[in-house]
Amino acid sequence: MTQPLTVQLEEALRQAAGADAAPVSLTIDYAGPGKAGLSAHGWIERATRSLVFAQAEARAADGTLAGAASGVFRRVNV
Repeated sequence: MTQPLTVQLEEALRQAAGADAAPVSLTIDYAGPGKAGLSAHGWIERATRSLVFAQAEARAADGTLAGAASGVFRRVNV
């Protein structure tokens, strides 16, 4: 079973932020109808000593944007 768009985006954000980061804020923007075969990719926009600001996108196999997310994470082991 394929994971919902929200789960894929949150997991991509968490992977980008790192295992030692706890979510403070998550925002998800839906770009179109859900499609099968989505893949999500996350990256760090910037980081401070205690916070990580991450972005993620989920795209269908044809490259169509299905959704985007942003998150702020607090580093737990600072």
